[in-house]
Amino acid sequence: MSRERLATIALRALPRDVRASMGEEMLGTLLDSSAESRARLFRQTANLLRVGMQMRAAQTRRASPKRLLADGFCRGAILLMTLDLGTLLSQRLDGVEDPLLSWASICVLGAILALALVGAERLAGAAALAWTAARFPELVAHNHSFNGLAPTAVPLICFTVLIVNPRRRRLDLRRIAWLLVPALLVVACAPRGGNGPITALVSLAATLFVLVALVKIPTDPRLAIACALPATYVGLMVAGAPAAPAVLLCFGAPLVMGVATIRLWRLPQGGAIG
Repeated sequence: MSRERLATIALRALPRDVRASMGEEMLGTLLDSSAESRARLFRQTANLLRVGMQMRAAQTRRASPKRLLADGFCRGAILLMTLDLGTLLSQRLDGVEDPLLSWASICVLGAILALALVGAERLAGAAALAWTAARFPELVAHNHSFNGLAPTAVPLICFTVLIVNPRRRRLDLRRIAWLLVPALLVVACAPRGGNGPITALVSLAATLFVLVALVKIPTDPRLAIACALPATYVGLMVAGAPAAPAVLLCFGAPLVMGVATIRLWRLPQGGAIG
């Protein structure tokens, strides 16, 4: 890899606004000062990565830890809706007959997810909470075991946060395009149609999404918290199963949640960086 390419990649560790205002100058300085020593290039590149992470962490910390934690739960609520919508649709299209899989219920959830995506989070949270409560008696009748009832606590908490402390986002109808995600989950998860390349593609995308969330914990733990919530939700459903993935979900997801939450309170205070 050329020096220019390595330095350009390292420069992306800096926040976008810093790159826009000082990126070319910093890149030139880095290349000039390390022209005669590759070891010096590596040292300065590592230092640039460290400074970039510090800047990103400081920018994240401009909001209070409570606000950042609420952001993570708001994102997690949307991920939970997406997971539920994709799962319910997959089962329904595969011919499973169950009152919990009624078309009316699925369509309502789809509309709620659309509201959350475009930015009407408080309204979406209230509707999602009502949707969950309306389904609960049927859920109890269907499966009153720990694995059937305990997972409901996760969406109830997330939807409550959406109501009490939603993110301040402008309404943007273009975000409704994210409804393609549950559509891909349907194609990937439906047993009759999920044995093609789309399954591998969706699985790879989900894995990369989680890896990005883990890598971002030092600078912005919100995505890791958001990912840990649906993982905990699924983990409670499979609690007690002997398979390794079940154990990983049951114990790994809460661990990631704890680490990310602690990191929120330990982020450096945001100043005038960037």
